[in-house]
Amino acid sequence: MRVPGVIATVLLVVLTAGCGDSKKSSVFETAGKCPPHPSTASAGNAQISAQATGGRYSKLIVVHAKEKANGAPIKGGKITVHAEMSCPMFMRLYNKNLQETSPGTYKTGYSLVMPGEWAFYIVLRAKNGDATTSALPVTVKPPGS
Repeated sequence: MRVPGVIATVLLVVLTAGCGDSKKSSVFETAGKCPPHPSTASAGNAQISAQATGGRYSKLIVVHAKEKANGAPIKGGKITVHAEMSCPMFMRLYNKNLQETSPGTYKTGYSLVMPGEWAFYIVLRAKNGDATTSALPVTVKPPGS
């Protein structure tokens, strides 16, 4: 007598498998497209804002770090950054430490190696051990574009 119950369950699963969001895309529809840029929101107790200036491949990264609670600059923190390219292929580059140039402001030079969709991933470690992370998307266009 268990067979009809199993058959009913299988039938129910098969019938409901096609239900749901009809806007799902297949792997074939997303192949060759770049993923979205990472979030620039700060995750942690600090508020990080960053910018990358300079030439096509050679960048100066400037990070400003403030306490979320009171807006005070974070002095004596340790900031590391690394770059990742997400499109047209994936590539992760080296970690680099930033130097504090004034209270709450940190800088370093960083070299990217080719055109593409890049992001600098930033990790701030405050003196008390708290960690905050953020990202900075950067597009490097090919020469002549």
